[in-house]
Amino acid sequence: MNIVDARVERILSAAGDAPSVLNTQPWRVAVEESTLTLRADPSRQLRHADPHGREMLISCGAYLFNIRVAARRESLTAVVTVLPDPDDELLVAEVVLEPGDDPSPDELELSVAIEHRVTSRVPFDDQPLPADVLVAIQRAADAEGAALRTIQPTDPARAQVLALVRRAEALAAEDMAGRDEEAAWTATWPGRDDGIPQHLLGRAPKNPDAPVRRFHASRGQEPFEEHSTMAVLATTGDSRRDWVAAGQALERALLVATTYFVQASFATTVLENPTTRHDLRGALSLSTFPQMLMRLGTSPRGERTPRRTRPRHDAMNPWVPWRGRPEE
Repeated sequence: MNIVDARVERILSAAGDAPSVLNTQPWRVAVEESTLTLRADPSRQLRHADPHGREMLISCGAYLFNIRVAARRESLTAVVTVLPDPDDELLVAEVVLEPGDDPSPDELELSVAIEHRVTSRVPFDDQPLPADVLVAIQRAADAEGAALRTIQPTDPARAQVLALVRRAEALAAEDMAGRDEEAAWTATWPGRDDGIPQHLLGRAPKNPDAPVRRFHASRGQEPFEEHSTMAVLATTGDSRRDWVAAGQALERALLVATTYFVQASFATTVLENPTTRHDLRGALSLSTFPQMLMRLGTSPRGERTPRRTRPRHDAMNPWVPWRGRPEE
C-alpha cells in the first residue's frame, strides 16, 4: 500500500513540532512507501549533559507520539514497533501507516494542539492549576505508561526540590564544557533553524525560589511566579524503552495541557546530574525514575522555537536529509 506523499509530508511536519532538549531536534526518519523508520541522530546529542542519550530518546519519543496523533488526523493508524532491533541503539521505532477510521473529536483536538503547543520561559499566573485540569494531564501521562507527580506550593517537598534545582545549576555553572555545550545551542544567527534563540530564553528570575531554569545566556531579570504547579514525569524503569515511553507520555500530557491553554517549561539540569537526580527521587519519595521536571501554568502564548525544514522524500535515497547547523 502506498500512502499519498502529501499525507506523509503533513505527518512528518507535525512530528517535527515535538519538544526536544535545547531544541536539538535529534531525530532522523526514513520513508519507504507506508513505513516510517525513526532513528536518533547522535550528531545532535548533548554529549556532555546527556552522555547516555536519555534526553535524546525522550525527545525522539515526543516526535513519535506526534506521528501517531498526526496520522489519525489523516484517517490513518500508526502501527508502532518501539526499539525493534536490540543491537541497533539508534533505531527508535518503525511505524507502519495503515488505513483507519475517521478521527474522533478528541483525536482531532490533540492534532490541533500540536500546532499550538509552545514551551514558555516567561512568568506564569501566580497560582496552581485547577484540580480537574491536573487530573486530565495526569491521565494523559498515565495512558502512555508514565506517572505525573505534582509538586504544589503547599507540598513539603517543594523547597527541597527547588534547592536541588539551584544546586544542580550552580554545579553546571562551574562546568565549562557544559557551559560551552549550552552556549552552542543558544547562539543565534540569521536563518538558524534549531537551538533556542537568545530572545526566547527568557529573563532570569529575580526571586531565587522561582521554579524556572536559569540559562547562562539570559539577559536581564524579572520577577517570576512562586505558586505555579510543578510536576515530575516518572517511569517505572530507566531503560532506553522507558525513555522513549517517557517522551510519548510527555508529549501526550503537553498536548492535553495545551487544550486547556496550559503551557510548560522544563528544568532539565537537575536530572542531568546523577547526584541531584538521585536526591530528587529521595526528596519526593519516588520508587520510580524521574525523567522530566517542569512547571505548568498559564501565560500569553509565546513565540515558537525554530524548526528544521524537511525536503520532499527522494525515493532513491530514503534517509531524509536534514539541514544541519552551519558549522557542520
